[in-house]
Amino acid sequence: MPYKRYGLEENSDGSWRVIDYREGKAAEKNGEVLDRLPHDTASNLEFILNAQEKGKRTAKVAPQQHPKAHLMAAVRYSRRENLNNYWTVVDAVTGQPVVIDGVVMDMLLDEEAEELVERLNRNENEYGPFKRP
Repeated sequence: MPYKRYGLEENSDGSWRVIDYREGKAAEKNGEVLDRLPHDTASNLEFILNAQEKGKRTAKVAPQQHPKAHLMAAVRYSRRENLNNYWTVVDAVTGQPVVIDGVVMDMLLDEEAEELVERLNRNENEYGPFKRP
């Protein structure tokens, strides 16, 4: 179960408060003590505070990324249709046709191009950019 900094406690009068487990008391937000609240309000605040806390924790451990990582994150390789139903496999980062062992991946049939794109993208996702086995 994931760690949650904030939780709910019911007061004796039926109202609710958001508890900050780290501080051991009712939570505060913008100088307001989150106590004597209706259940739905307290529950919504608990959810929001835990989400903000989770965002703070994950932001601290975000690794350095390559400047073009956003280009490579989804799909690096795609195919482009040529004349007469032939296809070229292209690299989305460079915009150039892919060359494998000195051969330009051009004039491929639809099925060949699709399979090559799938293999190249799968290989890219396994080993990451600029890393080869």
